Amino acid sequence: MGAFQLTLDIYKVDEEATKEAVEKYLLQAREYKITEFIPIEPNMTAAYSDMPRSYTGLTSNHTCDIAIHNIDEQERRRKHVERVDKAINRLPQRQQTLIRARYFENEDMWDYEAAEQIGYSDRHYRRIKTLAIYRLAMMLGLMVFKE
Repeated sequence: MGAFQLTLDIYKVDEEATKEAVEKYLLQAREYKITEFIPIEPNMTAAYSDMPRSYTGLTSNHTCDIAIHNIDEQERRRKHVERVDKAINRLPQRQQTLIRARYFENEDMWDYEAAEQIGYSDRHYRRIKTLAIYRLAMMLGLMVFKE
């Protein structure tokens, strides 16, 4: 009898789109880590408007809306960075080192520079990076599938 091989080619992964999604997510986390969120300040000066107003039944509190936005945005940024850190910490050590060196240690580092800094050949670096990106995509729910 011949060998039986089970293949599950149900979903085809769009590798390039998946890589772009993960890199975008990582770079966003880096930006959140190195930049400070500047809250929106409410405008305290009353402005006169001669436009006639009609009753809409709605109330508005501009200061409250700004306060909510400021708190929500800071929390969203914190959770994004925390989620990325947790995912990276679950990677094997080599992949963690590579991802941190490439995306978090220096702002404008190219792949060949990261490979040189870590001491990997270009081929070895790319193999580890591809696997790390794939694993991060799975953990972060960023996998992109072809139609």
